[in-house]
Amino acid sequence: MGIWGSDIFENDAAAAAKAIFDDALSEGLSVADATKRVREELDAIAQDESVAAVIHIALAALQLENKSLQPDIKSEVINIIKSGKSLSHWADLGEVNLTQRKQVLSVLGASLSA
Repeated sequence: MGIWGSDIFENDAAAAAKAIFDDALSEGLSVADATKRVREELDAIAQDESVAAVIHIALAALQLENKSLQPDIKSEVINIIKSGKSLSHWADLGEVNLTQRKQVLSVLGASLSA
C-alpha cells in the first residue's frame, strides 16, 4: 500500500475507497449502497487485516461527511483506532509519520464518539 501522508485519504487503499464511494454517490446510490460497493470492489486487497482497517477508517470518514454513519462501521472503526491495528504501514515509515497518523485517527475517533 502506497502512503504519501498521514491524513485519512493519503494512501492507496483509502484513496481507492473514496473514489469508488464518490462515484457510487454520483450515480445516485445511497451511502449504504456506496459502502457496499467499496467493500465488494476492494475485497481482494482487504484480505490484509491492516489494509482492511484503513478501508474501514476511510468509510467511517466518508459516512461522517455524508451524515450517514452506520453503527457497525462506527463500532468497528472505534475498535480499530483503539487497537492500533491500522498503524503498521505508518510505523514502517518512522516515528514522525506514526505520530502524525495517530493524531489524525484521534481526531476521527473523537468525531465518531461525539
